[in-house]
Amino acid sequence: MRKRPTCEELKKRVRELNKEVATCKKAEEALRESNRYTRELIEVSLDPLVTISSDGSITDVNHATEKLTGYPRDKLIGTHFSEYFTDPRKADQGYLHVLREGHVRDYPLQITHRDGTVTPVLYNASVYHDSKGDIAGVFAAARDITERRKIEEDLRKNEKKLNCLLAEVAAKNEELDSFVYRISHDLKTPIVTIDGFVGALREDFGDVLLEDGERFLRYISDAARKMEILINDLLALSRIGRLPRRKTKFSFARLIKDAVKALQPHIKAQGIVVNIQKDLPVIYGERVRLARVVDNLLTNAIKYMGEKNLSPRIDIGVEEQNSQKAFFVRDNGIGIEKKDFEKIFQVFQRLPSAKKELGEGTGVGLTIVKRIIEHHGGKIWLISEPGKGTTFYFTLKDKEA
Repeated sequence: MRKRPTCEELKKRVRELNKEVATCKKAEEALRESNRYTRELIEVSLDPLVTISSDGSITDVNHATEKLTGYPRDKLIGTHFSEYFTDPRKADQGYLHVLREGHVRDYPLQITHRDGTVTPVLYNASVYHDSKGDIAGVFAAARDITERRKIEEDLRKNEKKLNCLLAEVAAKNEELDSFVYRISHDLKTPIVTIDGFVGALREDFGDVLLEDGERFLRYISDAARKMEILINDLLALSRIGRLPRRKTKFSFARLIKDAVKALQPHIKAQGIVVNIQKDLPVIYGERVRLARVVDNLLTNAIKYMGEKNLSPRIDIGVEEQNSQKAFFVRDNGIGIEKKDFEKIFQVFQRLPSAKKELGEGTGVGLTIVKRIIEHHGGKIWLISEPGKGTTFYFTLKDKEA
């Protein structure tokens, strides 16, 4: 016969059963808490969230999905997910891609609301697994891109308008450059005529001209030469960008030495010490035009050196600024007031020159310099203080993009 448990054994068994019941209740409570937490986590999302079984049936949705489709949760669960899209076949292909690859990113679809409204969305989805590690289904999140599409469309329209405006501005600039080019050429003819007649007057009537007459002829000749220089500067300005030249690599040091040599008479006459930094780099660009940049900046430094400067000096070199080579021409001349920094780069804007032998200038030189530098993909700026000199900086592209 089977031995009957004692009273103590029964009490012990009851205590064990009570512990097991308590453990089960705690597990059930924990599961309920976990489900509540998961549900609240899903519902807090503004994006539609859907779980889909391995056969394509909807197993759960959040409120955002109800709002986007127009159907309540209990009507959605159990139906096939693809029937809520404008293109069910494409939706199925996306779902199969997730099952095959494990995920999909930014998959474009369109959801149809029960009232017929269509909403463009981007889906991000991934598979989820059961306790055995097998694929149990797919978790998908949709992002409503209606506003994004509207913004993109507005951007396309604005870009089209902007391109039309830029094309119009480019055409006007081209027309203006052509006008300047034609007018400059036409103006040269009367200048040549004036200069020719001045020479003829000197040749035929030089022996009978009074002192005032000779002075007047000299004024006419000087004015004609200034006009010719101005026309040549305007021509050079109109050609930058319109008539590009071949770009090459060449020595910046050689460019500096050639410019200094050409200006040597003026440099010697004023006793200016020119210091050229050693180991200057090779640069890339249009050699003739960059030579003009250097020549204009050096001429400018000489012109504004100042009559009472006891130790006139010009330094030329390159330094690193913001991980970029910044070339400079620095003088210890009369300096420029800050209010004139932008003015000096504008056409026909010039400051009174302290060196009449270099001429008053046409007011186009620094405009040409700025245009050439910008044509080379660089920029030009200056730092200066009255009585303490001026430093012009400019940058260049290392190579063509």
